[in-house]
Amino acid sequence: MIKKISIAASAVVLVLGGCASPPSTNYLEARLVPTTGRTIPAVESTQYDCSIASRSTPPSQLFQANVGGRVLSDNRPYNVTTTACFTTQSECEAYLYMMNGLLEQVITSRCTLGVQKQLFS
Repeated sequence: MIKKISIAASAVVLVLGGCASPPSTNYLEARLVPTTGRTIPAVESTQYDCSIASRSTPPSQLFQANVGGRVLSDNRPYNVTTTACFTTQSECEAYLYMMNGLLEQVITSRCTLGVQKQLFS
């Protein structure tokens, strides 16, 4: 009887332990998304801010990410819109991937070559 209880308890621990989400491996999330509060990336005043990135790289050579959507799981759902610029397409796509994982409802998510007029301004 004790052996059966021990096996059942071990199974519960394994199931519950498997439900815990591992920390993100996306380096952008660690740099841009606050660990507390709303899930809105802090791009402004970073190297991913389009106005800052275009100082060192011609705007026509930057990849611009535009993401918009909603976070629904908080007590009060809210909209999230963000624009960021990257020197490579793979960085831009990593940002889209990160944002698509953070938002529960994605409305727009795209990377374009060349800095465009702000979609969300």
